[in-house]
Amino acid sequence: MKSPWFRAVLLAAGLVPSASAQFTLTAIVDNAERQVLGVYDLGTVSAGDPAAARFRLRNSSNAPASLTLLAVAGAGFSLAAAPSLPMSLAAQATVDFTVNFRAGDTGNYSAVLRSDGISALLTIAVAPSLTYEVETAVGKQALGAALVDFGPVEVGQTKAVHFYVENRTTQALLVPAISLAGADFTFAVVGFANNRVTLQPGEAIGFDIQFQPAAAGTRSGVLTINSRNYTLAGTGISPPLPKPRIQIDLPQTGSAQQGSIAINLDGPARTSGGGTLTLDFAAVSPGASDAAIAFASGGRTASFAFQPGDTQGRFGGQTAVLFQTGTTAGTLTVAAQLGDATDRQPVTIAPAPVWISVAAAARSAGSIEIQITGYDNTRTAGQLSFTFFDAGGNVIAPGTLRADGTAAFAKFFPGSDLGGTFLLRALFPVTGDSSAVASFSAEITNSAGATATPKTKF
Repeated sequence: MKSPWFRAVLLAAGLVPSASAQFTLTAIVDNAERQVLGVYDLGTVSAGDPAAARFRLRNSSNAPASLTLLAVAGAGFSLAAAPSLPMSLAAQATVDFTVNFRAGDTGNYSAVLRSDGISALLTIAVAPSLTYEVETAVGKQALGAALVDFGPVEVGQTKAVHFYVENRTTQALLVPAISLAGADFTFAVVGFANNRVTLQPGEAIGFDIQFQPAAAGTRSGVLTINSRNYTLAGTGISPPLPKPRIQIDLPQTGSAQQGSIAINLDGPARTSGGGTLTLDFAAVSPGASDAAIAFASGGRTASFAFQPGDTQGRFGGQTAVLFQTGTTAGTLTVAAQLGDATDRQPVTIAPAPVWISVAAAARSAGSIEIQITGYDNTRTAGQLSFTFFDAGGNVIAPGTLRADGTAAFAKFFPGSDLGGTFLLRALFPVTGDSSAVASFSAEITNSAGATATPKTKF
């Protein structure tokens, strides 16, 4: 009878090592392990503030072990970053996890942390705390998980939001450390973060945070009160560009004129920027080309820029740009484009009689050549007349000579990109002594009228 009982005892004794604890529990504090023996205190937090403790389970045996249990039970306590169970841990292998805590009511709290072969009591004290609120469009709102939105603010401008700290408890409380992160957010009062005052029951203080976006787009910051973080957000928007207003200084409206164009802004610029000034021309004569209609710097496009506070655009270092009207009749449209805004002003170049700038003549033994330089902004020149005079001012026979240059001008202008500019050469054979011809006058007629030269001596 004794032998079976003895064997049973030995069998039971052999099972005892399998049921003994194979895991150890440590707390990770400042990256160092601290063994947890029965009770672990998380310290003291203010009501509503979070607390967290990081723990490590280690398989302290020399053989693989199965982890099947990891739980925490207690008001306000919860597991975070816990491993999926069951799991196998190699000999001396570890697994980390975190216990979080948060409670709104004051008092002492505890929870039981259990794992395979391990049980530990976690304790924490929740002390009375101040109340933190922010002023919103609908009144005071408690600071919490929702971000504090400052809304849209122009780059360079400032918007302030008011915050409240109130002691609604029955004991005096010290205002904790308050700090800001995020370059776009600052305290309105320099040094406020160092103002560690004590609030008596029922007392309150307030402070402003300013949002001044340095760039367009979503901007963010963090308000930290004690160990609690509150997200701040705002949107930087680019200031609206000013609208351009064209100012044309053209003493005389017509062909072959020079003027200047300035760009006035409808108000002082609130940002830097720039725009484009262009010349567009529609000739009376279809298809007419005139390269002389341009800015003095060349081309029909000029850029202007401005800085904050400017009331005019600048073309390089100048407040105006020079232009010329060319030698073609039509409508010159000046356009200033700045962002989405455009200002246009037309300048009408009316058809005019031929303009003669130079009239000269040269004689040879048997002929006289007359050269006339000028422009015809209608491109319709046709009828020509020439009269020659002797030294006494008398008309030389046979009198005024007439010719139709319509075909010649009509052939010349379409192939020219110089507007209405032309050089006329007329050759006249002379019978007898050409030196008897002392002067001449010429007349050119176009659709706008006739133009005559004064008597011009050889």
